[in-house]
Amino acid sequence: MFERIVCGVDGSEASLEAVRQADVVLADGGRLVLVAAVDLTDAIHFQIAPTALRAARRALEKADELDRQAHEALERARAEVVHATDVATVAVAGGPARCLVETAASEGARLVAVGSHGLGRVEEAVLGSVATHLLHRAPCSVHIARAPADGPWSPRTIVVGVDGSPAAEAALAAAQSLAERFGGTVQPLSIEQRRPAPALVDAAADADLLVVGRRGTHLARLLGSVSGRVAHAAPCSVLVVRDERD
Repeated sequence: MFERIVCGVDGSEASLEAVRQADVVLADGGRLVLVAAVDLTDAIHFQIAPTALRAARRALEKADELDRQAHEALERARAEVVHATDVATVAVAGGPARCLVETAASEGARLVAVGSHGLGRVEEAVLGSVATHLLHRAPCSVHIARAPADGPWSPRTIVVGVDGSPAAEAALAAAQSLAERFGGTVQPLSIEQRRPAPALVDAAADADLLVVGRRGTHLARLLGSVSGRVAHAAPCSVLVVRDERD
């Protein structure tokens, strides 16, 4: 079901794992777009003063360095791709969250994938904030990749939160589709209690993938409100499925 995937790349091992997992779930013959954001915000910020020319020169040098790092990261990420044949690498100027959202929209992507750095709430200002932004703004489903304890990742054991809503139905359909492709099993978890996030996280203790729905009505609203907490707290990769009928 994921014919077009956009994946964020920042040179870290976490983002390389996101590339590897995106390559796994990409549909046969699908398109994988690797995106590195070149955020020039800090590089071009300087005061107009007698030293402005020197500051501007340093800003340009910093911008060149950021661009070089982005292209190096894209080269390393491209080397991780094994299955996809249609692969594009793009360096985009701007903040990573906005770059991923805009690229996903322009590509008509069905999924945006990013890596998890294992961040706590204080550290979420780096990739954690990007993931949270994507959960609210991405025009498609979002995959947050975590490296497995052993061996290459494959979605064999899949836990999915269900509540009877359209969003949960979409999540269940995605989980079943992946299980069929990879010979895996789906373990539905009925979400009825007041604190769904801890229940989902606990149920995914031995899973390869935790799948939840995004948007919808009834308890799906509750699922959506905790999707960020689930995404950051789950011990495995998390797929937040957007109901395309929304």
